[in-house]
Amino acid sequence: MNAILQLMSWIVYGASIPLRPLTNWVNGRPEVKRWLAVLRLGLFQFGVGLSLAPVTGTLNRVLIDDLNIAAAVVALLISLHYFISPVRAIIGYRSDKDRSRGKWRTPYIVLGVMLTYGGLALAPFALILLGGNGILPFWAALIVCMGIFLAYGAGVSIVETVYLALVSDITPPKSRGKVLSVLWMMLIFGTVVSAVIVSRLLVDYSHALLIRVMQGSAIAFVILTVIALWQQEQLNPDGSIKSDLQTVRIRLSLWESIRLLGEQKLLKGLFTIIFLATMAFATHDVLLEPYGGQVLGMTVSATMQLTALWGVATIVGVTSAGLLLWRKRAPAFLIGLGCTVGLIGFAVISYASDAALVNPFRVGVVLISIGRGLFLVSSVILVMSLTDVSHAGLFLGVWGIVQAMAQGVGTIGGGIVRDLVLHQTGSVVWGYTAVYGGSFLVLLTVVLLLVFRLGSKLQVSEIRMPWAGLEEIPADQLAF
Repeated sequence: MNAILQLMSWIVYGASIPLRPLTNWVNGRPEVKRWLAVLRLGLFQFGVGLSLAPVTGTLNRVLIDDLNIAAAVVALLISLHYFISPVRAIIGYRSDKDRSRGKWRTPYIVLGVMLTYGGLALAPFALILLGGNGILPFWAALIVCMGIFLAYGAGVSIVETVYLALVSDITPPKSRGKVLSVLWMMLIFGTVVSAVIVSRLLVDYSHALLIRVMQGSAIAFVILTVIALWQQEQLNPDGSIKSDLQTVRIRLSLWESIRLLGEQKLLKGLFTIIFLATMAFATHDVLLEPYGGQVLGMTVSATMQLTALWGVATIVGVTSAGLLLWRKRAPAFLIGLGCTVGLIGFAVISYASDAALVNPFRVGVVLISIGRGLFLVSSVILVMSLTDVSHAGLFLGVWGIVQAMAQGVGTIGGGIVRDLVLHQTGSVVWGYTAVYGGSFLVLLTVVLLLVFRLGSKLQVSEIRMPWAGLEEIPADQLAF
């Protein structure tokens, strides 16, 4: 055994020799070294995007299109991820309290990673259970699948919340905004990379191949998480953080947050707008790829590429919002702009209801994604600008819960409407068109509310970005 360990140490030592010039160069440049450390932290976010994209980009299409599972059932499974999001406030509160007492955040991360991996690794077996190839009747299989997706949703909520809190612990306040921006971009980049890779792997599609791909992505998520977080949380014997950046801020409990929100009438109006718009944008989350397969005749590989297209367009929307805010454009105006671009996208997709209209369909996907990116960033900034710095984190946490509930309602609602209209008309095209038409009308309602009712009340004299509260934002919900 000792001989094996000695051999391994020699191998590691020999492999490090060619890298010594590069290591010395990096060590002599503290700024480069710091950003390389940030990129290592970002491998976690990259892994989240890498592993979750097949769930929202392929599994839903196969269940609805190939196995003829009701869209409402698939939407229910996917949306469980959102409805369990209040656990973020609970776990975040407990993690902050433990950390303030000198205890580690890492055990929470380990628990979250275990649940996430278990959910991701088992999720593709929904193909077997719900497809009638298992030993369980449909309703029993559905209950088992709900347990799997609940575990996955709880795991993502736990690990994402504690991860962002850990980033806050070890990042200087003046750099936190830039760091978190890079980490969120890596999340979307991971989604794009995953979509490109999976679309190529699934050219010769089979259920067994999809199961192997999804389990491989779950393993990649765990490996990247370990690399990203290894020895990141370092404590002194007295329980203080070695970087000694700041005292840990304990966030309010969930009920305290809700009570404080109830006192803010203007913010309640803003959160109503956020709920409606988010719900409208979310209706196509589960239906986009099945629409491409059932209506436009696209292959599994081709519909997976839509996820890559979505990711790139979302980055364009987020970047455009940042530039416009930097040029002092009003956040309320950008919310309206994002909803307007989105409703045009839904109108284009509704029009593209024939196999010859694949390219207009892609244009519609791009418009929806750009509009969503504009809306997400501007709504976050407006929440920041309407609250004082001490409560920014609180209301961003509430923003995350409202966002999650709206996405869950929109996802399930889209599936139910599609199934009901399909049942009544017998036309799959009309089923999808009803959903996208409904999203168009909801976004139009939001735009009208902003123009004639709330827009003038939501104007702010200063666009404020209190970065210290951004660890509250559920980054994975920006993408899924």
